[in-house]
Amino acid sequence: MDINQLLLVAFLVESLIQTIKPLYDRSKGWNKDAFIALIAGVGICYLLKVNLFMMADLTLVGDAVINQYVGIVLTGIIASRGSNLAHDALKFVQNASLPSVGSAVG
Repeated sequence: MDINQLLLVAFLVESLIQTIKPLYDRSKGWNKDAFIALIAGVGICYLLKVNLFMMADLTLVGDAVINQYVGIVLTGIIASRGSNLAHDALKFVQNASLPSVGSAVG
């Protein structure tokens, strides 16, 4: 597994948590906006056959690790985060590229 595949799996885990967590709140009930975003993300990825896991070539001993349709659904979950995910990824990259306070001279 290379770094790109590891990052893809990390984004998937983060997307699953950030997508599932707001679906239901005890005080407010079901979040319709989150459901609509989830259905739209999975639906568009299914219609366009977008599968990040096939693009990343996640294979194990020559066989695909993830079924094509499972990969499309997981890609849809990532896509349902929309610009939030892109913003989080950009923030992560920016913070990783900043020098740490301990290494600053002065």
